[in-house]
Amino acid sequence: MALAMSSIIDLSSLSLYKLKTNSISSLKNQIERRQEVLKKQKDKREQLISQIRFQDNDNELIEENKPQWPPRQHRKNAYSTCPIGMMLAEWLFSAPDDLSSWFIVSCPRGQRCIVVVQSHRTYVYSKYGNQMWTMFTNLPKQTILYCIYDKRSSIYHIIDLIMWNGQDYSTDIECQCRFFMLTSLNDDTRLDKQFQVLPRTKIEDKQDLIEAEDGYLFYHPLGCYQSGYSPLVCWLKPFMIEEMLGIKLSYSVDKPVDYTTAQAYMLEEQSNRKEQQQQYQQQQSSYVRKSHKKKKEEIQEGEENFMSID
Repeated sequence: MALAMSSIIDLSSLSLYKLKTNSISSLKNQIERRQEVLKKQKDKREQLISQIRFQDNDNELIEENKPQWPPRQHRKNAYSTCPIGMMLAEWLFSAPDDLSSWFIVSCPRGQRCIVVVQSHRTYVYSKYGNQMWTMFTNLPKQTILYCIYDKRSSIYHIIDLIMWNGQDYSTDIECQCRFFMLTSLNDDTRLDKQFQVLPRTKIEDKQDLIEAEDGYLFYHPLGCYQSGYSPLVCWLKPFMIEEMLGIKLSYSVDKPVDYTTAQAYMLEEQSNRKEQQQQYQQQQSSYVRKSHKKKKEEIQEGEENFMSID
């Protein structure tokens, strides 16, 4: 099980959003990378335990040095950027030996988003950390949820729990603990009807996979939340399940017209994803350049107007 959860905190413990757009170029080494990530998590946890042993004497110092959220340099546009990155799935290039212990989440079609509740207002951010819209909800303050937004029904389907009512689940909290707490929210009256927890299951439960409109997320039970792509979270389309896992679905699925094999489809989609990321980065760079140019022109215009005053 995970290390004991940290005490109630505010968003100061979360780093400002920065998406890791790695291209996952080495899919064949997915198993090795997964083991490496788990080892790093274990080492980090052991280091944290060692620090906690000496923490009692430093409590006052920690409180004095505790950073404020939002950081001073970002307070002008405090909520324009998401405070934490989205944990993105890699393709499940090969089935791990311990797959029966993994959590499987059936996903509807929709837009991935991060929902942040702060200062009586709820902010919704896109995959790349840009604010999309704001709204009012009954969710408690200092809450962060990873969701799929279905605009057809206006439902936010909750995938993962990052923070709830100030309790941080983003640091050193294993997936099995986060999912247990997330499932318990089904009975929480503060969870609006527009927010629904996606059901999750395990292959070892001998149950048929729940029908998925878009695909299946596979979560390693010991995986901690991290921004960017992770080998501890993987993804398959429904039409790949039987080929990759040997599991026959109880419902019919249609394959793309040009579909050959699962791995060929993954590599093609991975290439398309990388191209989309490059286009997005170019658009952002162009936007920044135009903003700087516009700001410079405004400054020059202001200076000219000032100099024209007698």
